Amino acid sequence: MGETTAQTMSEIEATRARLDGELRELEQRLPATARVAKRAAGAVAGIGAIGVTSRFLLRRRKRRDRDSRVRELEKRLARVEHRIDEG
Repeated sequence: MGETTAQTMSEIEATRARLDGELRELEQRLPATARVAKRAAGAVAGIGAIGVTSRFLLRRRKRRDRDSRVRELEKRLARVEHRIDEG
């Protein structure tokens, strides 16, 4: 590595550029089926993540709805008890 910060930064940039070029070359060498499989795996992973997130959100919503129903029933019960106590 270089002695100064500027030299170090230029070496880092050169290394990044070299690695980027090598990565692009490797991607071009991949057979078409491997590229399709890679994309399909990405799509499946994305769909899985969406599914998990949706399930979590729906369960949370369902739980919140259930809690609100219980609170409403408790309010009604309290009103009925109050009427019974008064009457």
